[in-house]
Amino acid sequence: KECVKPLVDATFEGINATFLAYGQTGSGKTHTMFGPPGAVEGSAEGGLAGRVSSEVIDVVERRRTAGIQVTLDASYVEVFGNEISDLLSDEAVGAHRGANQRMGHRYALNGSLSKPVESTEELNALLQSGNDRKRRACTAMNDRSSRAHAILILRLRQQSHDQEEPVESYLFLADLGGSEKLTKSKANENVRAPGAINVGNEEVARVTWEEYYHGRQRVNETNNINKGLLVLKRCITALRDRKSKTQRVPFADSKLTQLLEPALGGPSRTVVVVCCSEAEEHAEETVQSLRFGEMCRSVEHQAAVTDSSSAVRSVLRQLNTEIAEVEEAIKAKERWETRVTKRQHVVNELNGGTTKLNTEEEMELGGFGAVDFIPDDGTSTRVVVEHEVVGEVLVGAEAERERLEELLDRRRKLLGQQ
Repeated sequence: KECVKPLVDATFEGINATFLAYGQTGSGKTHTMFGPPGAVEGSAEGGLAGRVSSEVIDVVERRRTAGIQVTLDASYVEVFGNEISDLLSDEAVGAHRGANQRMGHRYALNGSLSKPVESTEELNALLQSGNDRKRRACTAMNDRSSRAHAILILRLRQQSHDQEEPVESYLFLADLGGSEKLTKSKANENVRAPGAINVGNEEVARVTWEEYYHGRQRVNETNNINKGLLVLKRCITALRDRKSKTQRVPFADSKLTQLLEPALGGPSRTVVVVCCSEAEEHAEETVQSLRFGEMCRSVEHQAAVTDSSSAVRSVLRQLNTEIAEVEEAIKAKERWETRVTKRQHVVNELNGGTTKLNTEEEMELGGFGAVDFIPDDGTSTRVVVEHEVVGEVLVGAEAERERLEELLDRRRKLLGQQ
């Protein structure tokens, strides 16, 4: 009640709110958010997500009884690097991978991935369905380690009989992936360099590219988690240190922070729960996590200018109408186009040095016959290699995109968000 109840209240007051569970892997973030393995969502032993869902549904019913029109939608997404997965559906987000990486956060925020919710049972069923689709793996530090950031988004729209437009607000419940060191989690223990080892004319060991990429899967998950957390830390630092609203905050540097921007970048309320390990060997990570929490505590937002006057409401309605028209024009005109770029690179063939075979030295993959590469003596051949790079870009609505950014900028200034 002390941590999350104020966030629910803020959401129903029209303010975006966020709950972040932060800490190193295995420190109890998922347990805090969703309860222990096998716990039923919404039950006494369940986590915060189920309890918040019950509270939200109760307030929705009370407001409807009071004559206020209220709609509630839920989205449950997973952020893996620059890609977003819909945990409530088996369908891909976006027409293809490029659309996912570029527009995935918008799909999650504009309601394209949301499901309407009418009862606590429906919301708990969605949570359970999403949890079954989450990425999990066993590491040396956690046998049920979450391998991506998971975010539950509750979108609330309220409108009373005397309001011309509904008030929209979001409640984000983010179960962040745990920061981890490879030396502790052992996520890289199965990685082997691709290739074959020959001793004389006999092949003694071979690692295929398929085996190499499969072994790197845990490493890639660790890298994606840590990169997202690093950008989140940079955003919190920028929010704490910025002296004016025009100073850049690097939300666009990560898909995680793009998704959380509405709740972190403007007038909002945020609660950060730092989960730590009591083990002495994790003292360094515990201190770093606590410092992150201390940094979050020092961030303050000024209240936005309200749109109480009829003049401001009129301008906002006009802007919102024009923004919707421009977005429809972009949707109609914009298309993906394949572009080919030719590039040149100078490749050193490294044929100016020599190699030495140590027949008595044992190799990591087994067998004997390690090869030492003697440094290039400067006489190796340089070859110019030309190749083509094929990429997908969005074209056809450049003028409309520029106009949209101008309109969005005007709306932010009008609301006091810039």
